[in-house]
Amino acid sequence: MFIAVLLLMVAELYGQSNPAPMPNQVPAYRSGDPIENMSSDVSRITRAVESLSRSLGEFTKTFSTNQGLQLSERAQKLLLALEVLNRIEVSLANMQKLKLDLIERQSRFRLQLATVTDDLQPQSIDRYVALRGTTDAEALRDIRRTALEKERRELMTVLSQIERELAATEMDIRRTEAQVRTLRTQVFGEIERQLADI
Repeated sequence: MFIAVLLLMVAELYGQSNPAPMPNQVPAYRSGDPIENMSSDVSRITRAVESLSRSLGEFTKTFSTNQGLQLSERAQKLLLALEVLNRIEVSLANMQKLKLDLIERQSRFRLQLATVTDDLQPQSIDRYVALRGTTDAEALRDIRRTALEKERRELMTVLSQIERELAATEMDIRRTEAQVRTLRTQVFGEIERQLADI
């Protein structure tokens, strides 16, 4: 009976194309300050662990009461592993979305930087000054060049920050994918062993 219920739960978990987001999940945002990032990560992990503990306790109590079954400690651990796996996969999906958002931002800022770099060319500055029709062309050239160089520095700073965030996100994705592979192997290996005992 337990194995049948467990299989139904596994099918339900993996049959959902859009898993529900984790409770109290804060949208992924990475500051330029590593201490702030670590503090945010620790807070998010703490909330997730507390939520997971509450969910497991409520689920185990409700499941046992509703089904008239008392789950063994091994079965409870297997259910916990399935819940953890589900949450890690949701987290992985969020990180992959963040990566796509960062790549999109990176492309947009690179395009802006290319435009500013082109505008900094002497002939582009000359065209700009010619369209303004001023008596002090050299002063206007200097003002234009100074403004463009400032904008170029700001864009390069933003791009550097995006590249750092992208590298950190890719590292998190690789680590999380490894966790998912390991946990899937363990969980589904255990399910197969349980089924072999039927």
